[in-house]
Amino acid sequence: MPILQPQDEEAVRQRFESELAGEVKMTLVTHNPIGGLMIPGRDCPSCPTAQQLIEEVVALSPKIELEIIDFYRDSETAKSLGVDKIPAVIVHNSNESGAKFYGLPSGFEFPVLLDAIVAASTQVSGLSESALAALAQVTEDVHIQVFVTPT
Repeated sequence: MPILQPQDEEAVRQRFESELAGEVKMTLVTHNPIGGLMIPGRDCPSCPTAQQLIEEVVALSPKIELEIIDFYRDSETAKSLGVDKIPAVIVHNSNESGAKFYGLPSGFEFPVLLDAIVAASTQVSGLSESALAALAQVTEDVHIQVFVTPT
């Protein structure tokens, strides 16, 4: 059963058709147990839903490419991407810059995911000139995290 309703799917498809300029790569780091075998400590209840949602989104535009990485079977790749928990969705542009989402990007996070896809495609951040000027003054790496709860 699809996660996106037909009217939502059509709205996203139209947004992508009108706003996506360049190619976007999405990387989903998840866990797909072999044959349904669950190893204690490696369960990920939201991973199947996250994968289904991301696959539905990717199917709405030929400009979006999806790579799926298993967190446990390909731990070196996950580590090289800076992923330390699952599910994780990384939205990249051609310059390999992008945004990383942990957890299931649904509810209020879903529009933010769509905004990240558009920003990666257009390579336009949407930040004001003054914000860009302030960021240009930063001389060392900064790790920014935003936490969201449904409540």
